[in-house]
Amino acid sequence: MDSQTQQPNREHHFYVSTAKFLFHHSQHGIVAVRDPIRLADAARHGLNPIILYGLTVAGLPIRWLTFSPVGQRRAFREVLLTAWRNAEGLRGLPDILRVNRYVAQADPMLAEDMGKIGVRLEVADAKDKTVPASLRSAQEASGWLSKRHASVDPSQTACVEALCRDALDDHDWRASRGPLSLSNRKLEEKIERWLELPMQQPASIPFEEMDWEAGSWLSSWETSLPPDQPRYFHHDGMSRRTWLLLGEDPLEDIDDDDDIPVYKEHDNTVEIAKNLVACWPNSPKEIAAAVGITLRQLQWFISERSTLAPSARFDLQRLLGIEYDERMGGYTPVGPYVLIAKKGQALEAIYQEISDGGNAWPCELVPAQGAADPSWRYVLINAYGKRPTFIMAPRGDAITERLPDLVMNYEGIRPVSPAFYRDVVSTCARACKTTQANIREMMEFARRHEQQWTDCMWVPD
Repeated sequence: MDSQTQQPNREHHFYVSTAKFLFHHSQHGIVAVRDPIRLADAARHGLNPIILYGLTVAGLPIRWLTFSPVGQRRAFREVLLTAWRNAEGLRGLPDILRVNRYVAQADPMLAEDMGKIGVRLEVADAKDKTVPASLRSAQEASGWLSKRHASVDPSQTACVEALCRDALDDHDWRASRGPLSLSNRKLEEKIERWLELPMQQPASIPFEEMDWEAGSWLSSWETSLPPDQPRYFHHDGMSRRTWLLLGEDPLEDIDDDDDIPVYKEHDNTVEIAKNLVACWPNSPKEIAAAVGITLRQLQWFISERSTLAPSARFDLQRLLGIEYDERMGGYTPVGPYVLIAKKGQALEAIYQEISDGGNAWPCELVPAQGAADPSWRYVLINAYGKRPTFIMAPRGDAITERLPDLVMNYEGIRPVSPAFYRDVVSTCARACKTTQANIREMMEFARRHEQQWTDCMWVPD
């Protein structure tokens, strides 16, 4: 059988996007960002966007990248022919060129022109995740291109040209090395077979250099990014690039007079809020609404991807009962609360905070006479010097069986008067109705049973 007929279809993924991790700066040249940034926020740091173009061999970690300033877009045909003629790892023309619908719509004549050189253009449907995956991988890889070509000219055009040479060198270096040690023998064999394919040089057909239509699709990745946080420029000796990193510049924390680091208050609000939200009876969406922020803003805050406006942060702290403890030099959850046993790690962390490291004797409350609640078990946290907090644990759930391990010094079951037990159940029910009712109802409960304080320890009736 002819060896040519044994060759599978060659397929490349072609993608175009605003670079997610690379920008140009008039002073620093090409700047990489470790955490993605919105274009408007990047502009405030003096960063100009760059367009990324790339081709990836379908199913293999072989790619070729190039770039251009936004104001000097490269024609798709010119990009493709340059890659197929010069990128060794692509092995020349593919049989199939797969793109997303935005690239196809931006240049309606591309399919016809590709057909003239024997390449079939296919548009990936919405369920096809391969092209987006190739683009995502290329975006991430582009941020780590080593700076081999330094540009004396600081202009965007000159710096981007140097970046293109860096990308080509990276491709040639990887293609010349052959299969890498990937701990995946099948993939290594596929790479080896691909690199053994003969080159298929494109025919010399003079294409008309047609412009393409840009749009918001080029930077669709920025729609899910949080608002910008403080960032600073940092030169990395390994990649020889300048990075824009999240956080405050550590060099600004040094006092110029005595080189002693400036003391900063320990702020553990985010960690406490994350654990409280995970144990709160109401949903994160309801918590966000009660504070006057969106669910996404709350999620960004508790995942440390974004900060909150001072007023919203204060409202969240007040809603969740988080206060500053001067004795400890940090924030602490003061409650009192009704919490739901949902996530073991979060529950254990909150218990440690409320009990000051286990200074409590928690117990499950049951009525001395009559039946207990068929749906919930009620565990009292009676921390030293603090008002009572209740953990509601759903009967039959795995986490409920783990409670003795999650709450230190657990003392087991304690029978209480039926009237007291009914007050516990009804108080917890009211506290769970709305986000704002939680602490309020527990404060009222503590006032109704003030007589049960003994040497700063609250004991059930």
